Amino acid sequence: MLERGEDRTGAEASGESGNGSEDAAARYVAVCPVTPELARQIVNLADLRWHGEGAWEAGEAAMRALGWRDDAETELSFMARFVTGTGHHVYDGDHAFLMPFTELYEVGPDCAFTEDSWGGLPGWTSRKGAGRAEYDAHFADAAGRFRTLLGPPELDTVVRDPDLPGGQHRYTGWRRGGNALLLGQGTEPCSYHSNEEARVVISPLPADGGFPPAGNLYAFCQF
Repeated sequence: MLERGEDRTGAEASGESGNGSEDAAARYVAVCPVTPELARQIVNLADLRWHGEGAWEAGEAAMRALGWRDDAETELSFMARFVTGTGHHVYDGDHAFLMPFTELYEVGPDCAFTEDSWGGLPGWTSRKGAGRAEYDAHFADAAGRFRTLLGPPELDTVVRDPDLPGGQHRYTGWRRGGNALLLGQGTEPCSYHSNEEARVVISPLPADGGFPPAGNLYAFCQF
């Protein structure tokens, strides 16, 4: 299905070809794929203690041990704490670990993004003209990586909400001890929540409690 879009990488993706802010609004999908090795690393991180005193420091040490770079300084990751070896930005925010891996967005003179900045980031590629089918396919591919390692998810649902961009979001999650390892779709904050992204989240979850109800999953996956 992805051949319907137009590849945009490197200089072309960043708008240097002249097709960025001068064109009318166009839909893009960008992805930084979750590789089998990255999925394995994240599963190991999800087994750490991510709450309480010293928890972030322990997680930070584990990410450094993986060779991930800290304190990213790029236009779209000014809040990032780490960048993985494959180019994903890792944030802490209100969670222990939050890592976007695919984006659905518009580029145009009247949009939050006037050029395709996502497609120009190291490790990322984008397609002009791609849409929700491609975005959802990238989510399914990432979920499949974790399913291979962890088996069937404890949570796998689509929540429909006409008040949110796209009208629906998918969530797939596993419990890892006292944590949730969750893949979720939501709005993208750099666009003032007008665009969408899918991310991997590790967040504390009481061992005797379940995942949040469907109506709370959107908030659970936000920054």
